[in-house]
Amino acid sequence: MEISGIGLPFPAIATVKGLKFGLVTVIDEELIQSSLFGYSLLGKAQGVFVANSDDGTSHMMAMTVKFVNSDLEDSLNFFGVYQNTISESHIAVIGGTGKFNGANGYATVKDVSVESNIEDGHINILLFSIYLSY
Repeated sequence: MEISGIGLPFPAIATVKGLKFGLVTVIDEELIQSSLFGYSLLGKAQGVFVANSDDGTSHMMAMTVKFVNSDLEDSLNFFGVYQNTISESHIAVIGGTGKFNGANGYATVKDVSVESNIEDGHINILLFSIYLSY
């Protein structure tokens, strides 16, 4: 199963490149999916993001993503290291609940810039593409 194109605008309180060593940032973000008809709520991501290098290029993340609009409580758990000096990082999918119960796999994580209505016109988000096996 492949779930691609999920974007998370986090950490909300700082840019990824601006985090200092040892700083723990809480992840509590809504997952939004865009379509021709606007945006829809896909779910919610919660966890922690820890800067684990002196130069701010490496970040440990542990996160649970809970999906909405399902009969079951569907969720996926992620754990890994995101590095902002490479074009794409890989983190592990370590289980889930509901239709994702027992899921394993990985997610690619990319830092992408998107247009926005904020001051400079762009925000950076982490774009996840998720690849699962059962």
